[in-house]
Amino acid sequence: MLGFFVLSSTARAQNEINHGPSTDTPADGRGNYVRQLPARGQSGSTGSVVQGNGISYHNGPVMHSGVNIYYIWYGDWSQDSTANAILTDYARYVGGSPYFNINTTYGDTTGNVPNTPTTIKYAGSVSDSGSLGTSLSDSSIWTLVSNALKTLPVEPNGVYFVLTAPYVAETSGFLSQYCGWHTANYYGSNSTPIKYAFVGNAAASLGSCSVQSTGPNGDAQADAMVSVIAHELEEAASDPLLNAWYDSTGAENADKCAWTFGTTYSVNGAYANMMIGPRNYLIQQNWVNAGGGYCGVSYAAPTTPDFSLSVSPASQTVTAGQTSGAYTATATAQNGWAGTVAYSVTGGLPAGAFASISGNLISIATTAGVTPGGSYNLTISGTDGTLTHTTSATLVVSVPAAPSFSISVSPSSQSVRRPPNGSVTATYTVTVTASAGYSGTVSLSSSGATTGISLSFAGTSSIAGGTGQSTLTATVTSSSKKGNRQFTVTGADGASTKSASASLQVN
Repeated sequence: MLGFFVLSSTARAQNEINHGPSTDTPADGRGNYVRQLPARGQSGSTGSVVQGNGISYHNGPVMHSGVNIYYIWYGDWSQDSTANAILTDYARYVGGSPYFNINTTYGDTTGNVPNTPTTIKYAGSVSDSGSLGTSLSDSSIWTLVSNALKTLPVEPNGVYFVLTAPYVAETSGFLSQYCGWHTANYYGSNSTPIKYAFVGNAAASLGSCSVQSTGPNGDAQADAMVSVIAHELEEAASDPLLNAWYDSTGAENADKCAWTFGTTYSVNGAYANMMIGPRNYLIQQNWVNAGGGYCGVSYAAPTTPDFSLSVSPASQTVTAGQTSGAYTATATAQNGWAGTVAYSVTGGLPAGAFASISGNLISIATTAGVTPGGSYNLTISGTDGTLTHTTSATLVVSVPAAPSFSISVSPSSQSVRRPPNGSVTATYTVTVTASAGYSGTVSLSSSGATTGISLSFAGTSSIAGGTGQSTLTATVTSSSKKGNRQFTVTGADGASTKSASASLQVN
C-alpha cells in the first residue's frame, strides 16, 4: 500500500534526479487496492541492487532505526467499540514477530529494518471525535496528522496512522480504489519527513477490504483493518519516502502479495493465518526479499554454524593464597558447528589473582596478603576464529583472620561505700582470649586511678599463650570522692593493643 508523496512535486522530482535513472514505475503509496481490482507486480522483476528477488532498490532510505507506531483515532468509534483493543494489540505485539521479520530483508546503505519488541513498538495515540466531519480528503488526513503532532512526539522514527471510524469517507478512493495508503510530508520547520498512513473502517463496504464477513476476534471490520495496517506498516518501514524498495510496476513489498494469505486455520468461526501476541489474525502476506523472492507470513534468516558457552560450577570459594577448584567451560554446537574453542578469563579477576587454563578447565590462583576477600564476577570468553562468546562465573575469596586476642573486664560495673577511715576493695576479673591461633604474651596495664582510688593486679599482669585471666583490684580510701569512676585495662604484646573498660561507683 504505497502512499502519495506530498513533499511537493519539486521534491519528488529532485529525489528521482538524485537517485539516478530508473525505468521502474514510481511507487505511489496506494498499492493495497480493493479486492475487485487486479493485483500489481505479481510477475516479480529483477531488482537493480538485490538481484533475483523480484523487487528493486532505488537508493532511498529504509527505517533502519526502528518504527514507533502511533494511532490517531478519528470519528465516532462507539460504532465499533471492540476495534481499539484489537488494533492496539497488533501494534503492541508485532515487533519481534516472525511476520514482521520479513522486513529485515530490506535495507539501505546504513542498515536493515530491525525487528525486536523495542525497535518496532506501539508508542501512543490521540483521539479526534470528528473535527473535520465525515467526508475527508487526502489533505484532511495530513491536517489530522498535523493536529495530532501538537500532542504526540514529532519524530523521524514515527509512523502515524489515521484510523477512521465506520462510515467516515475518504474521497480520493477509499473502498473503491484502495483500502489504505502511506506517504510522508514535512511538518513545520522540521526538515525530516513525517511518515503517516490512512486506514479506514470498511463497515460501509466490508467486501471491498475484507475476504470474510466475520473475524477471528469477533469484529470483522477491525480484523480487516489489522490486515491493512500490517500492509501499510511494512511498506512504511521498507519504503518510507517512496524511493527505496518497489518493483518495475511500482508495487512495494506488501503490494506484491496483496490479498494472499497462505495457509489458514479456523478460529472462532473465521479464518486466521498467524498469532500476534494474544490474538489470531488473518493478515495479507508480505514479499520476502531473499531466496529469489516470494510471498510469506514469516521469515527466519539462514543460520550459520555457531556455539554457545556455559561454565560449571557457577561459583567457587577459595582462601586467599590458595588455588580454586577447576571451572569447566563447555561449548555447545549450534547449526553444525565443529570448531575448537580457546578459553580465557577476560574480566573480573581481583588483585593478585591469575587464571590457569588447561583445555576447558580453568582454575584461579590467589595471593596471600594481596588478593582481597570478596565476591568477584568473572568473565570467561571462548573464541573460535571470528566467533567469540562469553559467560560468567563467581569466585568468592575468603581471607583468614590474622592471629589476635581480645580483652574483657567483668563485672563491667560495681559500687562500694567510701569508708570513714581505712580502705575497702572491689575486684574485677580481666580475661584475655586468643583467636585465629594467637599464642603470644599479653602484658596488662590499667589507667583511671584517681585520688583515693588505686588499681593493681593481684597475681600476674602478664598472660602467656594468649589466653588467661588476672584479677584487678580497686582500693578505695576515705580520701576518695563520691561519684562514678571509669577505668581502662589495656593488653599489649608489642605489636598490637586491646583494651576494655569498667566503672566503679563510690557512694
